[in-house]
Amino acid sequence: MKRLLVFAVVVVAFAGTVLAQGGAGGIFAPPATPAGPIMDEVNSLLTAFNNRDAAYFQSKIAPDAVWFDEDGHALRASVWVTRLLSATPARKLTISNLRVANWDTSGWAGFNFVMEGTDKVAGGVKGTNTLVYRRTGNAWQVAVIHGAVDMKIGAH
Repeated sequence: MKRLLVFAVVVVAFAGTVLAQGGAGGIFAPPATPAGPIMDEVNSLLTAFNNRDAAYFQSKIAPDAVWFDEDGHALRASVWVTRLLSATPARKLTISNLRVANWDTSGWAGFNFVMEGTDKVAGGVKGTNTLVYRRTGNAWQVAVIHGAVDMKIGAH
């Protein structure tokens, strides 16, 4: 009988803990409230992308930066960004649901995106991007990009 009572108390305590965690947001991140230098970096990156500003990306993409795509390729980020910037017709990028974290020498940003201008997908390519930044002196550089599209865009 004592074992049954102890077991019941443990189950109730565990259930209470699970419910309390679920009430605090569960597994999902809290609503996005981006602020700080990484948010500023993402906004500058977005403007530069839409203006096809290759010089901006030459200074902001670290020379050893890697772009991981949705199906396992590890690409040189500078090459991939150059291809996107020089594509015809010009690509237009819009983002939503921006989330960031800022630390002294690093940070990250994640967002949903729509990239218009490709003739392969009506309505634009949609997906998510995650950027990892590192501080080099007083400047922020993108060190890692993970770009995942949420649809098949053709053989590659």
